[in-house]
Amino acid sequence: MRQVNILFVDDEVYTLHALRRLLARSDYGKFFAGSGQEALELLADQQIDIVVTDMKMPGIDGLTLLTLIKQHHPHILRLVLSAHTQADQLLPCINRGEVFRFLTKPLDPRQLHPMIAEAIAAVRKRERESKQVRDLRDSLTRKEDNERRLEILSVTDPLTGLYNRRPFQHALEHEFRQSKRYGTDFSLLLLDLDHFKQVNDTYGHAFGDLVLRAFAVRLQQTIRDCDLAFRYGGEEFVVLLPRTDLRESCVLAERILVECRTHQVRQGAISHMNTVSIGAESYCTGRPATPEELVEQADRLLYLAKQSGRDQVRANCPQAT
Repeated sequence: MRQVNILFVDDEVYTLHALRRLLARSDYGKFFAGSGQEALELLADQQIDIVVTDMKMPGIDGLTLLTLIKQHHPHILRLVLSAHTQADQLLPCINRGEVFRFLTKPLDPRQLHPMIAEAIAAVRKRERESKQVRDLRDSLTRKEDNERRLEILSVTDPLTGLYNRRPFQHALEHEFRQSKRYGTDFSLLLLDLDHFKQVNDTYGHAFGDLVLRAFAVRLQQTIRDCDLAFRYGGEEFVVLLPRTDLRESCVLAERILVECRTHQVRQGAISHMNTVSIGAESYCTGRPATPEELVEQADRLLYLAKQSGRDQVRANCPQAT
């Protein structure tokens, strides 16, 4: 537990001397200032928890000092030390300075020590409450972070890092609505790694996972920033291409084919090149009529690509090969 520091402010030298003597054996940090200005300088340099100040001082008087402390150091507990006991003289100090306690002169140890102890206890209590608030805030932050991580995990494929099928449906419906509203095209590519079962059977599932991850990386590197890639399931992937017609989607699909043909996946002595088959379909001027129909047509075209020898794009597009 850290030491509590108290600053005593009084322009009377004998009062400061008396305080030093009375508090000599106390176990808290003690600082002394002979003026309001000196007190402000100490506050700027030291970590002060409690200020006990006289009221009547030349220059910066006690009331002004308390007001400045309240403005610039609101955490500091403020006590008044004065020979003036009339209520009308104390009221401005209490109202403007939010004074914790009032000590009278001449100094009385029977009053001084209990008041200081009460002030220290208040500081300790505030610190405990602040720690509890910080701990609660940290706990809530950790909870929110965990919830965000769980949300990310719920929409992310753990193997490839791509979005999974769950957010794909939301994104597809969103793009469908946008294109329908603004009369723009958007396209969908449905991709399937060729002969992937043979990869698993020949080299094992660990190498198969490596092939899937490598393909996901190449796919992300090939598509545009505005495009969205998803792992659709197993060795199937899907890409949404906003504001893209069928002809443009075929060009991008061909680039994906080339990327697959020119990259080897290596692990130890194993080196493997995996091709991909792609079905490309677009929404244009109200057709297909539903998002589900768009996916079904892309799936049909993907099937044709695989039946026609794989490693190709199939689409209602003259450029598709």
